[in-house]
Amino acid sequence: MSPAALAPPAPPVSDAVRARLRADISLAARVLPVSRPLADLVAVNPLGGFEDRDVPTAIEAARAWYGIVGHLGEPAYRAAYAAGRIDDTDLAVALRRWAPEIPWGTWLVPPETGPGHGSTLETVVLADLHHGEVVEVGGRTEASLAEAHDLRGGSEVAATVDAHVVRWCAAHLDRGQAAWSPIRGEPGLYRAWQQLVRHDRTLPRPVRRRLAAGPSRAEDAVLAAFEALDVAPSDQLSVLRAELTALPGWAAHLRWRSEAAGDAALVDYLALRLSLTAALVGDAGPPTPMTAVAEAARLERTPQDPVTRARHALHRLGVDPGALDPDGWELLVGALTHLSAPRRPWVWQTAYEAHYRDELLRSLTLANVAPPAVDVRPRAQVVCCIDVRSEGLRRHLEDDPQIDTLGFAGFFAVAIGWRAVSGGQPLANCPALIDPRHEVSEVVVGSHRVAEANRRRTAAWAGAADGVHEAATTPGSAFALAEAAGWITGPIAGLRTASPTGWEALRRGTRRSLAPTPPTAVDLVGGIPPADRVLTARAALTMMGLTSGFARLVVLCGHSSDTAANPYEASLRCGACGGHGGGPNARVLAAVLNDADTRQALRLHGIDLPDDTVVIAAEHDTTSDVVTVLDPHLVPSTHHDDVERVRRDLVRAGAALAAERCSQLPGAPDAGDGTTTEASRSVAARHVARRGADWSETFPEWGLAGNAAFVIGPRSLTRGLDLQRRVFLHSYDSRVDTDGTALETILTAPLVVAQWINCQYWLSSTDPEVFGAGTKTVHNPVGDVGVLSGRSGDLRLGLPLQSVAAGSRLVHEPLRLMAVVEAPLERIAGIVDRHPGLRDLLGGGWVTLVGRGGPGDPWHEWTPAGWRDWVAPTMVGEP
Repeated sequence: MSPAALAPPAPPVSDAVRARLRADISLAARVLPVSRPLADLVAVNPLGGFEDRDVPTAIEAARAWYGIVGHLGEPAYRAAYAAGRIDDTDLAVALRRWAPEIPWGTWLVPPETGPGHGSTLETVVLADLHHGEVVEVGGRTEASLAEAHDLRGGSEVAATVDAHVVRWCAAHLDRGQAAWSPIRGEPGLYRAWQQLVRHDRTLPRPVRRRLAAGPSRAEDAVLAAFEALDVAPSDQLSVLRAELTALPGWAAHLRWRSEAAGDAALVDYLALRLSLTAALVGDAGPPTPMTAVAEAARLERTPQDPVTRARHALHRLGVDPGALDPDGWELLVGALTHLSAPRRPWVWQTAYEAHYRDELLRSLTLANVAPPAVDVRPRAQVVCCIDVRSEGLRRHLEDDPQIDTLGFAGFFAVAIGWRAVSGGQPLANCPALIDPRHEVSEVVVGSHRVAEANRRRTAAWAGAADGVHEAATTPGSAFALAEAAGWITGPIAGLRTASPTGWEALRRGTRRSLAPTPPTAVDLVGGIPPADRVLTARAALTMMGLTSGFARLVVLCGHSSDTAANPYEASLRCGACGGHGGGPNARVLAAVLNDADTRQALRLHGIDLPDDTVVIAAEHDTTSDVVTVLDPHLVPSTHHDDVERVRRDLVRAGAALAAERCSQLPGAPDAGDGTTTEASRSVAARHVARRGADWSETFPEWGLAGNAAFVIGPRSLTRGLDLQRRVFLHSYDSRVDTDGTALETILTAPLVVAQWINCQYWLSSTDPEVFGAGTKTVHNPVGDVGVLSGRSGDLRLGLPLQSVAAGSRLVHEPLRLMAVVEAPLERIAGIVDRHPGLRDLLGGGWVTLVGRGGPGDPWHEWTPAGWRDWVAPTMVGEP
C-alpha cells in the first residue's frame, strides 16, 4: 500500500461528512459504559446502553460485542439448588413468570396409570432444568478489522494494534498524574501520535512512513482507513462498535473524556486504531468482520432440539414417552421450545431471585404487625446514608430504644463543590446524576493570627506530601529522593509492613504535632444564599419524612472509607458521589438546619425545629466502623452531655458492627458472635482497623457486596429486622409527601444510582474478566486513568475479584435489584408513567418494583400492564 492510499479521498472531505461520522461514532459508543478516573470513580451499569431492552435481550445483544455470559451458568444454579439456595417452589415462580400463558399444572401422565407416573408439565420441564444438556454461552462474535484479518490469515495484526494503542493512550491520557510524559499537552491524541509515530521503532519503517503521510485530521483518517480497507458504508457503524469494544476499558474512559471535556478523544482513538490497522494490513484487505466471524461461529455446538430434550427429561423421571397422548406431547415440546436452552439459565436466575425476594417480603410483612411504639420523644435521631453498609450501624444503634434512625442519600440533598481548608480545587460532593449548585468553603475558626498559622501549617503538610510524590514519579528525581531519604523511608516501609496500625498511629501523631488540624467550620454566608438554604432544608427533611417529632439531638452521619495502597478506594468511599465521602455534606446540612433564619423560614412551611434541637454531623468509616463526630467545637454547652452520650452510642454500635463483619472477612480471627462479649468486639475492632491500614491487604472490606433490595418507607417497615447489610434503606413517609414530589425524586435519583451499583456488582461477579477488574494482586495503576492487569492490555472495568469473591466462592450473589415502596399504588404508577427511563428499567427487568399502600396491605408487583398481586406460587405437582 502506498502512502497515497491513506490520503484524504477526492473530492476533499466536507464538514457535513465529518459531522455525520462524529454522529456515527457517538451512536456506536452507546454500547460502552462510562469509565471515570480512579479518584472519581462512579458505579455504572456496564450495559447502560442496552437499558431500553429487557435484560435477557440486552445480554444477548451485548454478548456479540463483549463475549459476556451475564448470569452464573447452569452448573452454578444446580449447585445452589443442591445446597437449598433454590427450591422447587422458586422454580415454580420462575416458570409462571416466564410463561404465564402455559398450563403448567396439566397432567401429562396421570398418577393412576402406574408406578413412576404422575407427571405434570411442570415436573417434566423441571427435570429438563435439573438434568438437561448444559449449553455454554459467551464468546465475542463481532470482530475488529484487525481481528477479522487475523481470523482469515492467521496473522497477529490485532495484538500489534492493541499493544500500540495501549502504549500511546497511557502516555497521553494520565491527566497529569505522571510527572513526565512525552506527549501530554499536544493538541489531541491523534495529532500527537502522528507527529511522533515516525520515531516509534517498534513498527516497521514502511508502516511508519504510511502513518506519517496520513491525513492530519482524525475524521479524515477514519474515512481514509475505511476506504483503504474496503469497508462499505452500510457496515461502518458495526465496524466502529467492534473497534470500540476491542479494548472497551480504554474506549470507555475516552468516552467519559469526550463527554466531560467535549473534546474529540473517541474520534482520535478510532483514527489511531484504524490508520494503524490499514497500514499493517497492506494491500490485502480483509473480509468484513461480520463475514469472518460468522464463519467461525458456525463451528459452535448446536443445542439439543426440544424433542430430544423432552425424551431426555421423561427418561430421567422414568416415564415412557409413549405414555403421553399427542396433545400432551405437543404441549411438552411447545413448552421446551419456548424455554429454549439459551433461555433456561434465565429461568434459574429468576428462581434464584425469587427465593430471596419472597423471604424479604415475608419478613417485612411480619415485622409490620407488631403494635406501634409508645409516642415518646427520642433522645437522638441518627440519619445515615441509604448505603447497605449503614443498615448494620442503624440496627445496632437501635438496640437502644431511645434512638431512632433514618435513611437518606448520603450527600444529604446538598449538591456542592467542596473546598477544604488545605486548599486545592473544589471537589464535586454530589451524585454523578447532578452538578454542584454551590461552592462551599471550609474556614478556620478562632483568632485571625492563630487561624492563619494553622492554615499555613496544613497547607505546608499537604504541599510536602505532593512534593514527595512528584519527586518519586519524575525521571531522575526518584533516584535523588532515594539517595537523600532512603535512610528514613526504608524503616518506614518496614514498620508499615510489620505493623500497619502502628505506622498509622505514628503518621497521625506526627501530623498532629507538625500540622495540627485546626478547628474549622462551614462558610454558609459565602456559599449558599439564604433562599437556597431554606429550599435545601425543606427538601431534605421532607424526603426523609422528618418534619416533626424532632429529638433533642439530630445526627447526620455520612460515610467514607480509608484504605491503604488501594486504587479502588474511591469505590469504597462512595460509588455514587465520585468517591467523595459524605462528611462535608453532613456538615453543610447541619449548619443549614442550625441556622436561625432558616428555621424561622421553615416554620412558614409547617416544619418546626424546636429551639432545643441541635443538629450535628458525623462520618462512618466503613472499613474500621469507627464513627467520628465532626465539628464538636461548634456544639453549644447545653448539649455537650447529649453529644458525649451519642458518641458512646456510636462507639458501641460501630464495635458491634465490626464484630459482625469480622467473621466474614478472609483471614479474620474468630471474634465470637459479635454481640455477647466486650472482648470479642475489641478483637474485631482492632482487626478491621488493621485491614484498612495494611497496604498489602486485598480484602479491606466487602463494600456493597450482597446488595439486593431498596426499601422506601418508614422505619417501622424494617425496624427490628436483620437485613444482613444487603438492603438500601431510604426513609419515606407518604403522609408528609402529599404531592408525591419526594417519592418522585427518590425513584428517579437514588433508586437509579442504586441500580447502577447493583449492576456493577452483578456483572463484576458473572463476567469478572470483561466487566470486572480481575485480581488485585497483578493490578498496575496507569496514573489516575485506571488499572491494568500486569504491564499492558485493556483498562479494567468494574470491581476487583476481591470485592465480590473469596477465592472461588462468590460473596456477592448476582441478583437484580428489587425496590420495595410503601406508598399509594396510584402515586407510584403515576411517577413511573411520567418517566420513560424509569419505565424501561422496570419493564425490562433491570429493577423489580413491589409496593403496598400501607401496613397490613398486600404486596403488589408493578408490570407494564398494571399492578398484579404478589402471591405465593403453586407448589410443584399441583394441577
